[in-house]
Amino acid sequence: MKQRVVIAIALACHTKLLIADEPTTALDVTIQAQVLELIKKYREKYETAMLMITHDLGIVAEVCDRVAVMYAGSIVECGTLEDVFNCTLHPYTEGLFSSLPNINQRAARLTPIPGAMPDPTRLPKGCSFAPRCAYATEACVQAEQSDYMVSDTHMVRCSRYQEPNFRIKRRVAP
Repeated sequence: MKQRVVIAIALACHTKLLIADEPTTALDVTIQAQVLELIKKYREKYETAMLMITHDLGIVAEVCDRVAVMYAGSIVECGTLEDVFNCTLHPYTEGLFSSLPNINQRAARLTPIPGAMPDPTRLPKGCSFAPRCAYATEACVQAEQSDYMVSDTHMVRCSRYQEPNFRIKRRVAP
């Protein structure tokens, strides 16, 4: 109930920017759907921009136009919803999608991301994801990563995309 009251207070302010940090955490699916619908209607009515912070990719698919995937405090992939969900580029983003259950392939095993997140106070040199990445090379471990624009709307932070014909093994779109 407190969570819904806080959401109502935030919406009552008619702000130009709504920052929603895990707004539906611990809500049952019925209430979650109601809250998301309310937020959508609010955004349309007041032409409000929203920054949705969540780990729930279902919510992202439901309410977001643009997506930024973060790992260890940095954006590793950014683009339109279609860019990121249908043309996944960063190995961490692919790991996120591969670790989700697929309702069409119930027998398929989930593929967890190996290893653990680095300590944010002691990030490794080079790419922070390199110790967990199946595609990492020595250059990934040593060099700072830079943004690579794949299109006008899609960016990935992975030096492997400087290599001709490099691509990760994408699974079927979620």
